[in-house]
Amino acid sequence: MLAKFHPVMQKHLALAIKGDTSDHYCGKNIQNELIDLMSQKVNDEIINRVLKAVYYSIIADCTPDISRKEQLSLTIRIVDLSLDIRVEIKEYVLGFFSVSDSTGLGLSEVLIELLTKHGLEISNCRGQGYDNGSNMKGKNNGVQKRILNLNPLALYVPCGNHSLNLVISDSARSVKSIAFFGILQRLYTLFSASVSRWKILIDHVKILHLKKLCDTRWEAKISSVKAVRYQVGDVHDALIALSEIEGCNPETAHEAITLGEQLKDFSFLVSIIVCYDVLFQVNIVSKTLQEKDMDITQCAKLLKSCCSFLENYRKCGFKDAIIKAKDLAIELQVEPVFNPLKRIIRVKRHFDEPAHDGIYLFSPEKKLEIDFFNPLLDTSLISMRERFIQLENYSEVWGFLYNVDVEVVERVETLNNVISSSGQDLFDQLKLTLNIKNISLHSCVLDRFDGAANMNSQYKGD
Repeated sequence: MLAKFHPVMQKHLALAIKGDTSDHYCGKNIQNELIDLMSQKVNDEIINRVLKAVYYSIIADCTPDISRKEQLSLTIRIVDLSLDIRVEIKEYVLGFFSVSDSTGLGLSEVLIELLTKHGLEISNCRGQGYDNGSNMKGKNNGVQKRILNLNPLALYVPCGNHSLNLVISDSARSVKSIAFFGILQRLYTLFSASVSRWKILIDHVKILHLKKLCDTRWEAKISSVKAVRYQVGDVHDALIALSEIEGCNPETAHEAITLGEQLKDFSFLVSIIVCYDVLFQVNIVSKTLQEKDMDITQCAKLLKSCCSFLENYRKCGFKDAIIKAKDLAIELQVEPVFNPLKRIIRVKRHFDEPAHDGIYLFSPEKKLEIDFFNPLLDTSLISMRERFIQLENYSEVWGFLYNVDVEVVERVETLNNVISSSGQDLFDQLKLTLNIKNISLHSCVLDRFDGAANMNSQYKGD
C-alpha cells in the first residue's frame, strides 16, 4: 500500500519481488519490530516534553475491547514548552494498557505504576480528568481520591460531556419521558427491521433519517428527536405506506397504524417540541466544551447560561411549546387539542369519607405539564447544578488567570525584564526587584491566591 504513493518504497518493493535483494524488510516480524521502535521513539519524545514542562495532568478512561478485556487509556496534558515561538496546551496519548482490576484501588495502582515507569513523579501532577463512574469519581475509594491522598494538588475535574450525558439521562427517567423515547425507539425498530421497510422510510423522509437511541451517547437522542420534530408529517406518511403495503403481515401493519396514531396525539407533539428545545440547548454546550481552546471560565459561563435557559424555559416554555406544536398538528391535519383524560381509578373509601370518583383534578394540558414538562426541567436543573458545582468552585479560584487586567500584565512583564536584564546573582536581582516602587498586584489576584491556599489546605485536611 505504501509503495503506491512512495517512489523509493515502490522501487525497493520491485527489487524484492524480482529477487534482486534478499534484505527487503517486508516480513511481518521485522515490520512489527520497526513499528515498536518508532512507537518507542515517539513515546520517548513525549516523556521528554513532559519532563521539560515539569507539571502535568492525567486523563484516563477504561473500556472493554472486542476480546472482553478491560483497556485503560492514559493521556498526559501539559503546557508544551518545546516550541520557541509560543506556548501551547498539548495532550499526548501514552497508550492503552490492559487492566484486570477495575476498582478504584486497582486502577490507581496501575496509573501510579505507569507514571513511575515513565519517570514521572506523582508530586508533579496538577490535575485529574476521568468520567463520573464510582470507581473513578468516588469520594472515598475512587481513583481521584486515592491520587489526592498522595498529592493534594492533583485537582479532579470530571468529564464535562459525560456529566451532560448523565444530566440528560437523569431528566429522562420520568414515566412520561420513558414512554416518549419508547415511541421513538419503536419507530426506528420498525423501519430498520428489513431493507424493504427502510426503503419505504427513505422514500418519504428525504433529509433526516431516524436514529437508534443510545444510553451512553445522549447525542443520539437529539438526532432521533430532530428527525421526527422536523419531519413528523413525512414519518407519518411512511407509517401509513408501510401499513398499506401488499403482503404486510398483520403485526407489522398494526404496529405502523398504532405508531401513526400516537404521532398525531397532541400530547406527543408538545413533548417532542419540549425535548428538542432542551436537547438542542444542551447540545450547543456539549459541542463547545469539546473545542481544544476551551478554558475553565468559558466552560463555567456556558454552563451558567444553560442553567439560565432551563430556568426561563421552566417558566414559559410549556406555553411556547404548545404554540409550536399547533403547527405540527396542522401538518398532520389533526385538531390541536389534548385528548380527554380517562376515568381515574381510585382506592375504595370508607362510608364516612367523601367520594371523589369521576372528578378530574387537572385538565389534560395541566396533567402533561405536571407529569412530563416539570419533571424534565426540574431534574435537568438539579442534576446540572449538582454535577458542575465542583467546576464552578475551581472557576472561582483560578478564573482570574483568564481575565487579568492589562496593567497587571504590563507590570509582570516589567518585573520579568528586570529579573532577566542583568547577569548578577539571583538574590541580588530579587533584592533589586523588591525595591522597585509602584509595582503591586491587583487585589483580586491576591484574593484568588488566598482562595487557592484555602482550597489546598482543605484538601490536605481531607
